[in-house]
Order: sequence, then structure tokens, then C-alpha cells
Amino acid sequence: MKRRKIRYKLALWLLVLCTCMIAVPVQAAKKTALEKKAESIVKKQTNEKKDSKKQKLKKLFQYMEKCGYQRTIGFKNKKGWEKTYALEMLKKRKGSCYHYAAAYAFLAKKATGYTARVCIGKTNGFNAKRWQQHAWCELKIKGKWYIFDPNMDQYAAKCSGKYYWKSISDKKMKKTYRREKTITVAF
Repeated sequence: MKRRKIRYKLALWLLVLCTCMIAVPVQAAKKTALEKKAESIVKKQTNEKKDSKKQKLKKLFQYMEKCGYQRTIGFKNKKGWEKTYALEMLKKRKGSCYHYAAAYAFLAKKATGYTARVCIGKTNGFNAKRWQQHAWCELKIKGKWYIFDPNMDQYAAKCSGKYYWKSISDKKMKKTYRREKTITVAF
């Protein structure tokens, strides 16, 4: 008799608990300032319903190319820098290659859902005789990685379109970029 009462009470409590869990709505995670800003820019620069992912990437690349350059002295690869730099770039519309790479990576991620990463390393794309520190964006599209570098495309001599959607296995890209570290972006 005691066991039945205990089982009955236990079953009743489980029923109440399950009912409460179903009744309590799950709150969506609060969006960060970066996610809100990226969402706003993607919405203004692209047509969510009509533009293909490729069209969205191109429009956002062109948007980034209209940003100004502001050199960063003493870049520190601290955890979370990519979010800080991306937000600064999206707000001020000027920044260094680190800002360009981070901002484009987050915009592309928001617009397409593709895996996006910021690469830190060296390039000789600005001066073929000299390797210098640089950052760029890479996107994984249909299982392959591609370079998207709006900073290089805008500021390296005679480069319009040269650093948009380029395979990382392309011989010219292998001779132009040396990747040292990658950061996969996530909001």
C-alpha cells in the first residue's frame, strides 16, 4: 500500500513537472550588437528573397570595398578580437585588413550560413618583393575553401576582382598568401 502511494505521488510530480516544462516558453538567445549590426547591413545591402547566396556575397564584398582604410599598429591576437574588430568596422566603415577580414566573415556568415573563417598570416599581394602581416576571409562553399579579401582587392595595385571567390588551391593564391592561424567565426 505504501509503495503504491509513493509511486502515485512520484508519477503525479513527474506529470506536473513535465507540464510545467512544456508550458514555459524557451527564450531565444539575446542577439549581440555585432549580430544586430550584421543583420541590418545584410538586410539593407541584399534582397533576402530574390538574391542567391552568390549574389549576396558579391553585394557584401562590394559594400566592404567602399569602406576606408585605417592602419592598426600592434595588432594583438587576443581571444574574441575578431568580434571587436568586425563591429568597429561595421560601425565606423574604416579599418585595417584585420577589420575588413572579420567584418566580411561575419557578414557572409549572416547572409549565407556558410562556414566563415578569418585567416591571419602574411601576403606579398601588396608588394611582390615583400611579405607583410595580413588578414583575410575564407568561406567554405560546397566543401571547398575560397578566399574573399576585400581589403587586398581594393588597395593592391590593379586588383579589382582578383581576390573575390578565389580557391585556396589556386597556384597564384598559394604564392600570395601564407596562412598562420585561422579563427572560425560564430555570433
